[in-house]
Amino acid sequence: MVSLIENTPKNSLILIEEIENGLHPVAVRRMVEYLIDAADRRSVQSVFTTHSEDALLPLPSEAIWYAIEGKVRQGKISIDALRAMTGKVEEGLAIFVENDFAKSVVENIIRRFTPDIFDMIGVYAVSGQSQAYNIHLHHMRDPSVRQLKSICILDGDSIHQEDVDQSIIKLPGNVPESEIFDYVHDNIDQLSMLVAAGLHLSPEKDEMVKKVVKDVALTNRDSHLLFNQIGQKAGLISSNIVASAFINLWMQANIGKIEPIARIVRNTIELK
Repeated sequence: MVSLIENTPKNSLILIEEIENGLHPVAVRRMVEYLIDAADRRSVQSVFTTHSEDALLPLPSEAIWYAIEGKVRQGKISIDALRAMTGKVEEGLAIFVENDFAKSVVENIIRRFTPDIFDMIGVYAVSGQSQAYNIHLHHMRDPSVRQLKSICILDGDSIHQEDVDQSIIKLPGNVPESEIFDYVHDNIDQLSMLVAAGLHLSPEKDEMVKKVVKDVALTNRDSHLLFNQIGQKAGLISSNIVASAFINLWMQANIGKIEPIARIVRNTIELK
C-alpha cells in the first residue's frame, strides 16, 4: 500500500476501505500517521473508513466524519460512542457527555450514588455539546435501538436547554472544570492535606499544595488546562490523578447538586 501511494501522481485521491484490516493496532496508528505525512509531502488526499479506535487516534477532530440520519457530521467521536448510538453495546443505558472531564465527573457520580448499576451504564465522551445533543436525540428517535435507553448530560454553559422529559440534563455550574476547581481553591486552607493525599503526596506537602493551587488560580486562562497545570507544578503528576482528587472533594461537599443526576440515571434504568 505504501509503495502504491508513494508512486501515485501528486494531488491524487486515495480511498481505503477498512484501513485496519490485517494490521496490528500499533501498525494501524502508524499507517494513519504515514497518510498524514504523505498528505504533507506529496499533496495527496486520503479518505478511509474504519471500525478501529486506533485509526482515529492520530487524527485531528476536523479530519473525522460520521453520519447520523443520512447527514454527515464533522468532529472527534469514539467508535464506542457510535456503537452505543446504534445500540450495539451490552449496557442498559448510554450516557453521552461533552468531553473526557465530564465523563470522569459522571462516572464518579454513578460510582458513588448508584454502584449497584454501574456495570449497566456506559458513559461516552463525544467531543462537544452539539455532538452529545444530536447523538442523543438521534438515538431516542431510532426505533431499532429502543432496548438501549440514553441520557445526554451537558455542561452547565451549553447553548442547549435542559429538558428532563427528553433526558437532557446539565452538570452543576457553568464549566465543570471551573466549578470543581473553584470549590477546592476557595477552601484550600481547610482541604490542603486532603488534596495532598489525593495527589499521592505526603501530608507534609500541604503548604506546597496550597501555593500551587493559589498560583494556578491567578495565572490560568483556560479552564480545560487547570488540572494539567496543577500536576505540572506539583511535581509532574498526571492530570487524571489531579482531576480525580478534586472531583472527589467537590462531590463530598456538593451532594445536593449531584444527587438529582444520580436519581435520573437510576430512574431511566428502572424504566427500561
